[in-house]
Amino acid sequence: MKYIIYCRKSTDTEDKQILSLASQESELLRLSDSQSLNVVATFKESMSAKAPGRPIFNQMMTMILTGEADAILCWKIDRLTRNPVDGGQIQWLLQNGNIKCITSFEKNYFPNDNVLIMSIEQAMANQYIRDLSVNVKRGNRAKLERGEWPGRVPMGYTNDKATKTVKIDNKKAKYIKRVYDLYATGGYTLSEVANILYTEGLRTSAGNKVFKSQMHRILTNRLYAGLMETNGKVYQGKHKPIVSIKLYNQVKEVFETRLHPRPKKHFYSARGFLTCGTCGCAITADTKKGFTYYYCTNGKSICTEARKYMRSEHVDKILSNLFHELQIDEEIIEISSEAYKQKNADKRIYTDQAKNVLLGELKSLSIKESTLTDGFASQIIKKPLFEEKMKQVENDRVVINSQLKELEKKCAISKSTFEQIKNVFIQGNTASNEYITATDEAKRKLLEKLLSNVTIKSQNVALFKFKREYQVLANTSKNASFDEMLPDRDSKLTVSVHLLDRLVRYAPNLSQKLFESHEIVSQTISCPGSSKVKNPLSGILY
Repeated sequence: MKYIIYCRKSTDTEDKQILSLASQESELLRLSDSQSLNVVATFKESMSAKAPGRPIFNQMMTMILTGEADAILCWKIDRLTRNPVDGGQIQWLLQNGNIKCITSFEKNYFPNDNVLIMSIEQAMANQYIRDLSVNVKRGNRAKLERGEWPGRVPMGYTNDKATKTVKIDNKKAKYIKRVYDLYATGGYTLSEVANILYTEGLRTSAGNKVFKSQMHRILTNRLYAGLMETNGKVYQGKHKPIVSIKLYNQVKEVFETRLHPRPKKHFYSARGFLTCGTCGCAITADTKKGFTYYYCTNGKSICTEARKYMRSEHVDKILSNLFHELQIDEEIIEISSEAYKQKNADKRIYTDQAKNVLLGELKSLSIKESTLTDGFASQIIKKPLFEEKMKQVENDRVVINSQLKELEKKCAISKSTFEQIKNVFIQGNTASNEYITATDEAKRKLLEKLLSNVTIKSQNVALFKFKREYQVLANTSKNASFDEMLPDRDSKLTVSVHLLDRLVRYAPNLSQKLFESHEIVSQTISCPGSSKVKNPLSGILY
């Protein structure tokens, strides 16, 4: 008989079953030598047998059908097949004598043997792979529900095998963030992003360039935003996101809407924010002889200012001047900040005490519920009375839980939350100078953060509107300076309520934007050596 040695492992990755093929081959050669078998060919395959279509297996079957071989030597019968299609082919050829013998490490199979035994072994191998698939899928679902990613992570992350968690690859994560930042501007194609990142040092694990197809996979992978998507279902991940949900959605907009990028030679920071005050059309930009000019697109063909060009330096100056509207004395901000911190500390003590009282009442209800149940079980309490009392306990529990939720809304604000509000003031103070010295990309981000739109007429700002939280900050009265309002501050006399109240006016709108869950009330605090002072940040936080 002319034998074919067939060795198979289930995966072609280098970190799994690395010794499987070599060990199978050496053992089978040793077996053929001990039994003096005539081996005419050796086939080794790295592919799962759960479905038909293995190329090397089919090549072996062709040799058997053409008579070049008539026997198979394999480690176990499940190395040959784990699916009913290939299993049926093997059995048919064995039954017809095309295969005279199948020799494994455990036993031999001949044409005149009871086919039931071989069928059972093949069915067991097939059922094993089916059960394995179900178990793996169930395990993966459990991992996803716990916020864990079950597979290999994309570029920018690493699999920590020791803790079985996903960690950020600090070397690659900065490039992933850069990819999102560039594409979100709407000014670059995937190929251009790939070229830029290549010049900045991004490489694959093999040291090759990351091409646009992989850029597309990066920009559409929710894993980078802290979410995990599989089979159309999204799970919240425990891993640290590389990009924010907001940035991910901006990139998605670029892919799906009219903002889809077209190749551009230049990036214009203010394009898309400016509108012509004469005709209402958009103001665009162009570069001529090394200078950038802004002008009306004259889409309605009625504009009398269509040919009035503005240099980018002039546009930057008038936009920078707008941000002067957001400036408030830093000393006022610091006074307001310290005032709130003191009041917030007192509020935290009160809310903690109130919460403990309500939790104690909930605990007493549970004890009462247990006592009633014991009394009913021992027939001390009759059923009508038991049901009435249990209903009352449940009603009381609903009321207390509702009170706890209301208390959570009014509880003291965390330090990080307060810092976010304070940063609105600081951003407003620094915006004007920051805009003038920033790069075009940074100017764009600043405009997106602060401005809604600007109308230009006769090369000057005619109308403008800030984003909501900054608009109310701009509306704050700035008629009096700190020195004018506090001429005798060194003597620690009364701090002017009017001075601090000019910040209070914007607080309700700002709080609605940032902290909708908190009740807005006006508060006062005591300053050393002064009368009570209205806290300008209190309206934001309560």
